[in-house]
Amino acid sequence: MSDEASAAIRAARASINEAIARREPEAIGAFFLPSYHVVTARSLQRNGRKDSVRSWAETFAHDPSVVHEGTPDEIHVNEDWGMAEEHGRWTGMLTAKDGPIEIAGRYAAKWQCTAEGWMLQAEIFTPITITRGTNS
Repeated sequence: MSDEASAAIRAARASINEAIARREPEAIGAFFLPSYHVVTARSLQRNGRKDSVRSWAETFAHDPSVVHEGTPDEIHVNEDWGMAEEHGRWTGMLTAKDGPIEIAGRYAAKWQCTAEGWMLQAEIFTPITITRGTNS
């Protein structure tokens, strides 16, 4: 099951990345438990699926240039308890008042196996590099 679970989590992460690229907050939130919690790269915290979906919708409406993609490096599965931990790299881009910003960093995620499949319980995103562009 560990290989199956790891493959399922990688597929879920790919689906989240695709939903972000399509700018579909509800499709992103489909992978969050109702009690989902996130600490964003800017140390903002979102509690619950509804709050996180609303935040994605507001982000897309405010800044259509936003890009975000997570890439799993390792996944550790506890088969007995139906839990998994994912560590990976993420990249993102947004537009600030002074121009575009590219951000890259690391993330950690906790997954829970449910009747609907693997769902995110929590994520923490840490920015490691920030590159500011210029307005042309």
